[in-house]
This record gives sequence, C-alpha cells and structure tokens, in this order.
Amino acid sequence: MTNRFAQLVKTMEYGLIVSCQAPPKSPLRHPSIIAALAEAAIAENAVAVRVDTPEHITAVRQRVSAPMIGLWKQSVPNSEIYITPQFEHACAIAEAGADLIAIDATLRDRPEPVATLIDRIHTELDKPVVADVDTLEAAIAAAEAGADFIATTLYGYTPATLQQTPPALNLVSQLAEKLDTPILCEGGIASPQMARQALDLGAYAVVVGTAITGIEAQVQAFDRALRHKPPALLIKHDERYHFALFSQEHPSYRSYVRSKLRQYNAESTIRDGCFEQGALRGTPIEIFLLDDRQKIRAGVVGLTRWNWLLIETLWVEESLRRRGFGKQLMLMAEREAKQRGCTEAILDTFSCQAKGFYENLGYEMFAQVDDYPSGYSFFQLKKEL
Repeated sequence: MTNRFAQLVKTMEYGLIVSCQAPPKSPLRHPSIIAALAEAAIAENAVAVRVDTPEHITAVRQRVSAPMIGLWKQSVPNSEIYITPQFEHACAIAEAGADLIAIDATLRDRPEPVATLIDRIHTELDKPVVADVDTLEAAIAAAEAGADFIATTLYGYTPATLQQTPPALNLVSQLAEKLDTPILCEGGIASPQMARQALDLGAYAVVVGTAITGIEAQVQAFDRALRHKPPALLIKHDERYHFALFSQEHPSYRSYVRSKLRQYNAESTIRDGCFEQGALRGTPIEIFLLDDRQKIRAGVVGLTRWNWLLIETLWVEESLRRRGFGKQLMLMAEREAKQRGCTEAILDTFSCQAKGFYENLGYEMFAQVDDYPSGYSFFQLKKEL
C-alpha cells in the first residue's frame, strides 16, 4: 500500500460517503447539479463522494478536492454486469478525476474477469478498487483478487440476493469477521442511526445515497405515506362509530393511543412523576463485550425504571458461550442498577432459551404461560438486588 493510498484509506475511516447520483430521466441528472450536491456534502463533513459517469466526475472534480469513488454504469451485451464492467470504462472515469474505481465484483458471468480487471486498474491506472458485491462468496473472491475496499452495493439487486432487502447489516458483520479488507456498507441506509449501526457491526465507512440526495424517492415515500392508509377490516359499526382492525402497522394511530394513555396516567396518578414520559421511558443500561477490532461479541440491553432493572436482551456469541461472559454481563448490569437505586430486577425468557441460567443467578420464576408459542412455555422471573 502506497503512502498516498494509506492516507486515502485513513481519511475515509468511520466517515460518511455520499453517493451523488440521479435517475436517468431526472431533471437533477445534470453535471452542474451533481457537482453542487457533492460540494454541499463535502462542506458538511462527508469524507468522500461516489459519482457515476465521466461527465459528472469531471464536473465534481472541478469543485471538490475530497476523495471521489468513480463508476460508470454501462450495459454490455449478454451480461448483467453494469457497474464499470470493462477496463475501458475504468480508464474513462480515472481520466475524468476519480480517486478510486468502483466495479461490479459479483460472481455473475462477465465480459472481463474480476481479477484481471482489478490487476489492470492497479498496474495501468495506479488506482485503488472498490469491489461492489452482493454475497459473502463474492466478497471473499474480490478480496483474494486484490480489491482495496469491499462494498455491499449490490446486496438485494442480483438473482442471488433478490429475496434480501438492504441494508446488508448481516453481510457487513460476516465480512468484518472474515476479511481484513475495509468494508463499505452501501445500500438502504435510511437514517443516521442505521449508519451508526453499520459501523458498530464492522463497516469501515458508510455510503448513503437516496436518503440524502434522492429527492424523487423521498417525495414518493412521503406521498405514499400521506395518500395511502393501511387496509383495515371493519368488524363492527353503527351510525356513529366503527371498529377498524389493522393487520399492518399504523404508527400514527398507535402513537396517538399511547400518548393518550401516558397523558391519563400522568394526570391521574397520585405518585408524583411516576407516570411522566421520562419516568415511563426509563434510563437505558447497555453493556457490550467488544474484541480488539471493536466487534460486538456479547451484550446485555435493558433499562432501569422506578426501582426496577428490566433486562430486555442478553446475547453471547456462540463461540464464547459457557465461558462466563453472560454471567459477567448480568452482574455488571445489576451492579449498575443498584447504583441507580434499583432494588428489584425482572426479565422474561422461553423454555427454549436460558431459564436455568437465570435461576443460577438467583432469579425466581413468578409466572408461566404454556403453549406460548405452541409446544413452548414463556416464563417471567425476578430477583431482589
């Protein structure tokens, strides 16, 4: 790795890369507009941009000096490969000013082998390669071929992954565990929280496009939300009222009912502050076991509310089970809860999970529901701290 490339890699670490593209028939698909989007992104601390076509790359380079991942979507006869499918396309975007070259590195039939394309980009263009993949197998092959970055761009868009929906968070976790090559999580990142989650799972950086620059897709999403209600089944009605049963989520109705209950509780309780929104929400308590690569290997998630510790989730990676990590996490959570003034702890589990584990920690069952789900039992346990 040259000093120049090492500096480039370091610049992008834990950063936001903004994909500045527009659909083919969009009025935004003009070099000056794409360049303005890129300039605005870099001005707000994006570490790099991702840009399609030599014309747009040239326009962006005139206004932006930050790292740019270039690609050229081209249709090649008898091939599904369309992201920089051949070396000639890589040459054009390198000449236009791209710092890194993105290529389709899936395992589909292609006009030029991945290993050959990566080698020529390295040796003839002296540019690092971003391998856009869809599966773990494609990523491993691309890494072995010398790709400098692996991006999850094509997850959910190829025949091998059509049943999957981006973002590829599970794939990111697998790649981070299997490969030393830096991972870029791209595709389906819809919020800052989701981007943070991708980093926590092992991504080196995150690429966001539609959620930031895709005005058409965002307008369509808002339009759908405003114009279309989830289908409801009318199960009883009279002249003034009717009952509507929804089999899909209806966030606004649900939030309304919950807010009204919180309001009632806050107004009617004689225990001052007991049912105020902050008290109901509680204070998070989250403890994680991280390895030397900052990958999460185990964790306990819950909250403290009133004088209670509520354990919501305890998970330990299979390879680390029966080594005391789960017990340590539970004891740490209980110790922190006691420091916050908690005197009781509560949790639930199923018969297929870890009832005995919790009982060994001093938890006692106080409720049991059989055949929930069918063939299993549901337990609630508590413990005095």
